[in-house]
Amino acid sequence: MICSDLAPPYIGGGESYVINLGSRLVKLGHEVHWVTSKLPNTKYHEIYQGIYIHRVPILFSKHYLFPGRQFFPLTGLLPAMKLAKRVDVLQFNTFVAGTFGWLVSKFSEKPCLLWCHEMFGELWKKIGRNLLEKEIYPYVEKFIACSSYDWFACPSNYSKRTLIKAGAPKEKITVIPHGIDFEMFHPNIRSNLKRKFGLEGYKLFGFTGRLAVVGTGQSKNLLMLLEATKYIVKQIPNARLVLGGSGFNELKPYIEKLGIKKYVVYTGRRPFKEVPRFLSMCDCIVCPAIADGYCFLLAESSACGKPVVATNVGSHPERIINNKTGILTSLTPEDLAEGIMKVLNNPALAKKFGANGAKYTQKFTWESSVEKHLEVYNNILEMV
Repeated sequence: MICSDLAPPYIGGGESYVINLGSRLVKLGHEVHWVTSKLPNTKYHEIYQGIYIHRVPILFSKHYLFPGRQFFPLTGLLPAMKLAKRVDVLQFNTFVAGTFGWLVSKFSEKPCLLWCHEMFGELWKKIGRNLLEKEIYPYVEKFIACSSYDWFACPSNYSKRTLIKAGAPKEKITVIPHGIDFEMFHPNIRSNLKRKFGLEGYKLFGFTGRLAVVGTGQSKNLLMLLEATKYIVKQIPNARLVLGGSGFNELKPYIEKLGIKKYVVYTGRRPFKEVPRFLSMCDCIVCPAIADGYCFLLAESSACGKPVVATNVGSHPERIINNKTGILTSLTPEDLAEGIMKVLNNPALAKKFGANGAKYTQKFTWESSVEKHLEVYNNILEMV
């Protein structure tokens, strides 16, 4: 049983992880149940890619990102306990579900795993939307990390360090990198988006994902990318920043203030299956984040043969080999701009980075990830 506060139709990095893991476990003959929040216009029970989804009501469901999902531990506790009796292993994904998973395990007497994308720690003081998030969430993370889980797993060495800092025992943490769907993400993707948006002849650097500049979205540091764009277009007038994803309205006032409206192109909220076409359109993919537990964007862009530029923080050094598959920069808009311009102005270097990246990412398979998950599951079963 996997328990997390969000599931389809909402699909972010965490949900994509569960879908890829769960569907492949099903193909191997395992039965996978997913307990999650009931979002508007969804069914209480559904089979999604072979995974049994069980949705429980939450308060403020129309505002499920905040504050709705925060009520999931209250409404999901009893349903999770009931379902736990039917399964062998329990997995709870941070942040929200991690607060009560150990309790479900205790009452059901089933082994449990905490999956942690990353712990923000003191960063909550910067990215928190309110006093609760800024002051209380760091303590909630410590509570989760110190709870009586049988084991912990995370997708990067950076994530492991944040877990240890929060108080998790380092000898009980396994790093399991996410996989890449190479049927979707590969160098031979054809895209008509340049022509569709009238961008033929322009040098494009892009970002797709949550475009928020409030709450945890601040961790993506997109305002710095906008500041870098101002530097870039002064040196390369035919350069354009292309953005895809939700939350663009939050960026508009800053784009206007910086005077770069004509240099920023919003392509809309792209369905996940169209993300490869977006990546293929760009000459360079950028992630300016100040914290990142894995960064699917960088991994999938490299798989598509695209050069990548990112800040040298979080798990980015694990996704990028500096000056071989892309460029790592400091946390300044000037340095980020220099890295992007180095790629845009040197097609031969960009091609080299892209080819190296496509080769480097081949080791990140979902088959390998699933195998390591099964090893952990079997180990904690033997501990009971």
